[in-house]
Amino acid sequence: MTLHGSLYRVALLITLVSFVPLGASAAEAGSDRPEFLNSPEALKQDWPFSEAVRAGDFVFLSGQIGTDANGRVVPGGIRAEARQTLENIKTVLERNGLGLEDVVKCTVFLADIAEWPVFNEIYREFFKRPYPARSAFAASGLALNARLELECIAYAPRRSHTQH
Repeated sequence: MTLHGSLYRVALLITLVSFVPLGASAAEAGSDRPEFLNSPEALKQDWPFSEAVRAGDFVFLSGQIGTDANGRVVPGGIRAEARQTLENIKTVLERNGLGLEDVVKCTVFLADIAEWPVFNEIYREFFKRPYPARSAFAASGLALNARLELECIAYAPRRSHTQH
């Protein structure tokens, strides 16, 4: 191998390495494959869906209902369920290094659309202006006979190790 060929290979290697931050996973290096995010708590439940999925700069949370640590819907009706549901959303976000301020879209499913004003009251305790985009629907039935289910999408752009 010539000196010119060796220098070319070293320059090519340096160029390629400079595009991938040290310690970056394939997903952080720009892979277009989704990442399926499941905490140990979610894996224990053995549900047939992921707790959250990262696709590019967005994290899609599976719908949450107002269940406690034992997987039972909290008693107390729409107010109690709304608070617990939003706490569950907040917990999933935090497990993935995010917060409510990163949420850009929510979809609300209500067992009774007449409970929409009460849900809005509780929702305002968790989300502040500017509010995420949102849709709300009446549902004829929800898992575990819950009063509501909430799913969210968070914007979470990937940052390289060199950015602050």
